[in-house]
Amino acid sequence: MNLLKKFYYEEDGMGTVEIIMIIAALMCIALLFRKQIYAFADNIMKNVFKDSYVGNPSDAG
Repeated sequence: MNLLKKFYYEEDGMGTVEIIMIIAALMCIALLFRKQIYAFADNIMKNVFKDSYVGNPSDAG
């Protein structure tokens, strides 16, 4: 238990390098799966707004 407390108090938090590495990893994942992410988001938007019309009211029939 004492070792755990010592580790907790010695930890100063995440540094800039760690944050940049996490952001870079997330960007790589997003680039690798961009088509799947786009298709997923597009499918959600179609399901949410399937009954609504967005556009010029005079165009709606």
